[in-house]
Amino acid sequence: MYSVSDVIEQTEKLAKYLARCGVASRRKSEEYIRAGWVQVNGQVVNTPETRINPDHVEVKVRGHLVKPLQEYRYIIFNKPVGVLSTCQPSRERGQTILDLVKVPQRVFPAGRLDRDTSGLILLTDDGELVQKLIHPSYQIEREYHIHTGRPITEADLERLRAGLTIEDGFSRFKVTEKMGERRLKVILTEGRKRQIRRTLKAIDLPIEKLHRVRLGSLTLGDLAPGHWRDLKMSEIQQLKT
Repeated sequence: MYSVSDVIEQTEKLAKYLARCGVASRRKSEEYIRAGWVQVNGQVVNTPETRINPDHVEVKVRGHLVKPLQEYRYIIFNKPVGVLSTCQPSRERGQTILDLVKVPQRVFPAGRLDRDTSGLILLTDDGELVQKLIHPSYQIEREYHIHTGRPITEADLERLRAGLTIEDGFSRFKVTEKMGERRLKVILTEGRKRQIRRTLKAIDLPIEKLHRVRLGSLTLGDLAPGHWRDLKMSEIQQLKT
């Protein structure tokens, strides 16, 4: 026979369940419930504090069945210069991202940064999201900040904005913006190998520092080099939309 505490442990608040399904944040889910958008086993429920047993109910939001998101791991990591963006151990080549991000899940990077590039890397075991982020057809933006070895001229900007041919074809950034005498912001929507370095080399503009600050909706913020954190539910939802 089950005790009251046993029953409570097997249930959770409806608003929390909706958030776990990726419907919205818990607070927004509460608004949906109060608005009468949520049905449990065919009955409209207006009270966010209602407790349900997820294994024994069917929950719909505006007529659409919702289920919990699969339990994947999503990690944002600020890669320092010199660290390899690989999941394969390599004593000969040096330290890898998994030497610094130690988690039990088998996560892998959504795209790579070369050894001399620092900044944002997303690590996850969600293969579907990785495919979305790296495939050119999805046009996911990648924003980089660059420190150059000489002052950036108007002629440099004109050539970069017009685009130019490098070894593997035509290269033009979606955005090219001067941030200072030797600072440049570029945004790409594809991930060709060392594209930024090869493009700037073609106009004799040396790179002293190349740093990725954004991938899609995900920004690095004030995360320190060599540090990582798990993504918030809202960040995961934004990446998936």
